[in-house]
Amino acid sequence: MRTVYEDVITVFDRWERDGRLLWYPTVIEGVHMDAAAAVGAAKYGQKLDGRASVLIPYFRVEGAVTLAGKLYVPPKLWQRVEEPELYVTFTGGERFDFFIAGPWEQPGPVEDEAWPGGFYGHMARERDGVFAVAEVYRYNALPHFEVVGR
Repeated sequence: MRTVYEDVITVFDRWERDGRLLWYPTVIEGVHMDAAAAVGAAKYGQKLDGRASVLIPYFRVEGAVTLAGKLYVPPKLWQRVEEPELYVTFTGGERFDFFIAGPWEQPGPVEDEAWPGGFYGHMARERDGVFAVAEVYRYNALPHFEVVGR
């Protein structure tokens, strides 16, 4: 029997500094992910569109929100932190973060330009279960985030 919070995701937070684009991974265990895929007709064949909703429990430590051993910071503050490996955020919109189903095994930040078409583009082309952050909701009564990806 499956329990509710047994999935694993990896969030890649986009961090830009001095003309460089890096993706900082955070592996988050103990989440619940519901993913759905739909196939629609595109101009030259089939197109696969997917959507995922992830429930991510968090904890409060001395008033700070923590998850996966990192401090959560809102998206605008994320770009100003000096040690991004200590923090996690969820950013939607034009300069979005993304997440994948499962753990990312490689340590450290990922250099975007080292991947053909950029890291997100490469991941979206080469593997299933890759979702750009579209919406983020934070709940305090039962502390968790709901992150919706497309």
